[in-house]
Formats: sequence, C-alpha cells, structure tokens
Amino acid sequence: MVTNLQHDGFSTIDGQLLDGLDFCRKVYDLFDHITEEPDGKARLRLRRSKCDKRFVEELLPLARYVQARYREGRRIKVHWFSGSQPYDAILWSSGSLVNHGETPNQVFVEITTSVHRNDPDRRRVLHERGGSFGVKGIRREDKAIVSEPHVFSGGENAKDLAAQIISSLTAKDSKTYPSQTVLIINCITDCLILENEWLDAVDRVRKAAREVKFREVFLLDLLMSHATTIYGERSGDVPSSDG
Repeated sequence: MVTNLQHDGFSTIDGQLLDGLDFCRKVYDLFDHITEEPDGKARLRLRRSKCDKRFVEELLPLARYVQARYREGRRIKVHWFSGSQPYDAILWSSGSLVNHGETPNQVFVEITTSVHRNDPDRRRVLHERGGSFGVKGIRREDKAIVSEPHVFSGGENAKDLAAQIISSLTAKDSKTYPSQTVLIINCITDCLILENEWLDAVDRVRKAAREVKFREVFLLDLLMSHATTIYGERSGDVPSSDG
C-alpha cells in the first residue's frame, strides 16, 4: 500500500541527507504539489494526517531556518527525521566559518509550535464557512463552534504572543536534548502581527527567559516573515542579521 508519506514525496526528504538548498527546494516543491491538489488547502488548514501536520509544523519552519543560516562560508546539509527521537533534524555545516571555529560542524534541531489552544477550531471554521474571526472570539456551544469578533486593546497582541512563546519555551526547557541543540519556535499568531508588535513580544520573551539552555532559539512567524534569534548556550558564532 502506498502511504501519503510516499505518495506526496516525503520519502525524498525523510531520513535523507540533503544539501540545505536542495532540502528547501524539495519542501517548497512539496508545498506546490499539495496546494495544487483538489483538497490541498483543506490538508494544510486541517492537518488531519500526521504527514500534513509535520509538513506545516516542522518542514516549512526548518526550511526557513536553513535559508537564514546558509551563507558564504557556511554550507549546510540537512537530515530530517519523521520518527520519534529527541530532536527533529541534524544539520552539518562546512566552510570557512566552521574551519575558524565560528560555528559548529553539527547541531541538532528541535521544532515546536507556539499557538493558541483555539486555533484548531479557528481553522475548522475557516475551512467549513470560508471565514473566521480570531482565536479569542472562538467558543464552543454544545457541539457547535461559535466565531465572534474580539476587540484587542493596546499591546494585547504582543502580550499574547509573548505568553505563547514563553509557554512553549518553558515546556521544551524542561526536557533533555543533546548539546548544541537549536530550538525553532513556529509562532502561529492570533492575528496579523506588525513589526513593532513582534519586537515588543520578543523583548518580553527576552526579559522573561534570561537563561536559555538551547544554543539558540529561532522565533519565526511564517505568515508575516518575522524572524528573531535568542541566543543561549553558545560562543563564537557570527551574529545573524535577522530582526
């Protein structure tokens, strides 16, 4: 029997050692393939299968991270795994930055999602009714999902996002990971986050999480392309240019 994992091209990524840019190309080709299918948008929104969930919540964020780190003096190879192990991927780096000790030749990557608990209901309403208000206007009445407007007060967006990130970071910080592990937090926001709101949220996270055991924490908002790195147990790396 051909599984979705094999049919959709996941087998060309899962467990394969790939050049970083080739990995990104395969992920984005897979995105195009899924969206061109009749039920493609539903798959990405509802994520009912393990494959679709991993694609949205692991592969897309990992591809964005690789793009942010692949540069002159640092060539990256990616080994992503769909199985259960204490990390989601291993990255091997080579080039002058490695030769001069400015970046390690191997890091482990763990990927998690920071999201409001009502987000699955919001996505379901969006799919079934063609539109939905934000997660804070979602509630259950018996078995029905009710979606109503929610008026945000000043700074509420940033406070909510910071609280979500801190919750995800705290949960991951309590677990054991290999040394030299990078944590990617895929931030699914309650609504569109402007640049100043994103920076406000990141500043709140930095103040709350003064000690980070991960080598780096890469915060990412795929929707608005915000990205910021919070560094933890590391030394010698050339700082990235992300915001």
